[in-house]
Amino acid sequence: MKSKIISLFTIIILFPILASSQGKCSDFFTYRKAEAPYEYNDQSSSAVCVTGQTYEFVLPLTKGKDYRLKFYAAAVFNNRINFKIIDESSHETVLELPGQTADRKEGTCVLADFYDDDSGKSTHPYFDFYPQNSTTLKIIMEVLPLEQSKDEDPNIKKQVKHNRGCITVVVLDKPANNSSF
Repeated sequence: MKSKIISLFTIIILFPILASSQGKCSDFFTYRKAEAPYEYNDQSSSAVCVTGQTYEFVLPLTKGKDYRLKFYAAAVFNNRINFKIIDESSHETVLELPGQTADRKEGTCVLADFYDDDSGKSTHPYFDFYPQNSTTLKIIMEVLPLEQSKDEDPNIKKQVKHNRGCITVVVLDKPANNSSF
């Protein structure tokens, strides 16, 4: 009887802790603020993703608004994610970049901060879109598999390990500067 009470007590104590660590990707938005004049768009999304998988996110863009996209990923992925954005109307690839590169200049990667000469500070990459007509973007995120350690023997088969973590697509918008009827 005493062991059942202890087990029950342990479950009651641990359940909220375990539940809060699972699938709370949406909490990301409570820690960030939009940069004026941009505001958060309710199409922003965050989801639990797994290494070795590819994910798609469809984003409608409306004429009369300017959009800014920012991407964030959990540290477990080590920025090993390839991003591709396709304009569904024209089927053109408008962006195809890795999460991080050795070259940390603006426009070379999606997840790693770069030094902005204009502001004199480190800035998280963002991508602006100014749709002339309403359109839809398809965002493809390829989460690369884990790299094999240099110490591991490549001839030994082992169980494949998958990391899980959050990937967040932040969508910001503002009224277009040059909107018309």
